[in-house]
Amino acid sequence: MSDLPYTDDDLRAEAARQHATLTEDPDFVGVGEQMQDTEIPSLLPPAEADGAEGPHWDELLDEDQFDEAQRTIHDLINGAADVSEWAVNLGADGLQPDEHQFTLNAGPKPIIRAHFGFAPELSDDARDAFVQGLGEAAAREMHLALEEATEVTIPMETAAHVLWQDRLGGWPPSTFASKLLSLWTSADTDNADRLAVAFPEYAAAIALVKSGQDGIQQLRAIAGDS
Repeated sequence: MSDLPYTDDDLRAEAARQHATLTEDPDFVGVGEQMQDTEIPSLLPPAEADGAEGPHWDELLDEDQFDEAQRTIHDLINGAADVSEWAVNLGADGLQPDEHQFTLNAGPKPIIRAHFGFAPELSDDARDAFVQGLGEAAAREMHLALEEATEVTIPMETAAHVLWQDRLGGWPPSTFASKLLSLWTSADTDNADRLAVAFPEYAAAIALVKSGQDGIQQLRAIAGDS
């Protein structure tokens, strides 16, 4: 056991505290100075790796436009979430932040967003599989939780349509419902969440199908197809 009066967690906590202070109260003039001679990321040319440069903030914008962009960037820095503890722990554990993320929305507003850090040796395929699986599981559990919280009643027709879509019984939906369910099948997590908000009965029925055989039997009972 170490004789030092502090722990490794104490070191990480102090590093995170100092890391956070670096972004507190950013200097407005300094933000503008750092924008000068800096390329606008979305306008980088394809040949950037060969030394070509895209337009710079101070080249492309007039004085008023530059001032507006400078103020917006300053406000974004001021309003940035404090992820210093997360960043310090990632580095200390040898993990790398990754561009993967998934978001769960309630209507147009995100209510959960997960970012990821991976060991460098994990392949892109492994990262993709993990994030996709975690996102699908989280979305499924969220839909079930929302169903219980809002006590959604699944109409007979809705149950039958979803069963038909998955070739589990039921009867054919109308043209609109057929297109809706087809769209739902191809939707990513974010868009599936938006559809769930707009069509909670279908979301509840789809969640039952995804929950397994017991859920399918429950849906068949609702549709009178048991």
